Amino acid sequence: MSWLDDTLDGVRIWRPAAAPPGIVVAFSGRGVAPAGEATPTAFLARRLAGALGLGATPIHWATQVHGTASATIEARAPGGRAENVGECDALATALTGTAVVVQSADCVPILLAASAAVGAAHAGWRGSAKNVAASAVAALGRLGARAATLRAWIGPSIGACCYEVGGEVAAQFAGDFVRAGCGGGYRLDLRAVNAAQLVEAGVAREAISVHPGCTRCGGEAYASYRRDGAKAGRMIALIART
Repeated sequence: MSWLDDTLDGVRIWRPAAAPPGIVVAFSGRGVAPAGEATPTAFLARRLAGALGLGATPIHWATQVHGTASATIEARAPGGRAENVGECDALATALTGTAVVVQSADCVPILLAASAAVGAAHAGWRGSAKNVAASAVAALGRLGARAATLRAWIGPSIGACCYEVGGEVAAQFAGDFVRAGCGGGYRLDLRAVNAAQLVEAGVAREAISVHPGCTRCGGEAYASYRRDGAKAGRMIALIART
């Protein structure tokens, strides 16, 4: 599936060329919150929402802990605020007029949608090893969105071209997703891992779109902790039913 590449109000945004009616799907480029900002994720999420014309839309985000816990949003944040739902790496909601987001800077951001609900997941190697993608699908299922009806979008993340890991990490993934790297290490295709886990959870392969950009070698439009360390900034993945 093709992707649209826009810059709106100074925010670099990638969106699928075709999204389901009534669903907003967007992945931001690299953003850096102002020094001293207490909640950088909320700041960057509000900035992205504003660029998308969703400035008054309530946003729900999480303190990401590289696990599989999920949160179900059943009430909108008051006053259109960005609200932290606690520690988890998957969010789901059946509400209209509200957004869920995850942040990343090499990890795999996943957005999911069906007519009944939308969701988001953050999948680093730890979350991928624990199958957070399946956790997100299950959270949507509890809201009435069957896996077979889901559309999924995997946003910009570190590619197999650049994701070098040690043997202890590589051993947690099937051989199809790992190949020998330089200097005795391994290269891990984390996007392919999550796509396969979505299929195993019941999402149709043809319903999964993967953004081709590698955050590490794709240039400064992408946030990469592997490349820039603490100066990486963050990228926001946002989905909403309007």
